Amino acid sequence: MKRLLAALTACAALGMSAAPVAAAEVAYKLDEAHTETMFVIDRFGFNSVIGLFAKTEGMVWLDEAAPEKSRVEATVHIDSLLSAHPGRDEHLKAARWLNAPGFPTATFKSTKVELTSPTTAKVTGDLTLLGITQPTVLQVKMNKIGSPPNNPKRHAGFTITGEISRKAFGSVTGAGAIGDSVAIRIEALAIVQ
Repeated sequence: MKRLLAALTACAALGMSAAPVAAAEVAYKLDEAHTETMFVIDRFGFNSVIGLFAKTEGMVWLDEAAPEKSRVEATVHIDSLLSAHPGRDEHLKAARWLNAPGFPTATFKSTKVELTSPTTAKVTGDLTLLGITQPTVLQVKMNKIGSPPNNPKRHAGFTITGEISRKAFGSVTGAGAIGDSVAIRIEALAIVQ
């Protein structure tokens, strides 16, 4: 995720900012207070369960001169799961589903960044979930890069989307009743260090 975020930041910087182009990568840290990782999964065909992980941390290394060289690394804390129902939260964090005690984090490390427009990129990386690592592609949109009115440091904001198969990560509980496809959306803010 972090490389993905870096790539998008670079794209946005090139396409949306009049600031001078940087000569090398610049480190940005994900702002935990303004970064959420959300998911949507089908439940019995009747409706979808929507949840989020409230704690995501990581780094984006943004190369504005060569955005394709940008990279990201992110960690999602499984125990921070919230689904608007405390009983379901505990159920999903238990061993039968996401197994937060056995695998407390999910991680993403980018391996490739492909620009698809001045503000978007396809970021490929290694996603590790439930102890299994699979190549995963995320679509990243750079929303904005610059300094907000209340802080002189440069900020980079991203919207990241993707889809994974839970079966690919060894999660087969409720197969045939609970969906296999999990939609992912990440709203991320990174701040220059």
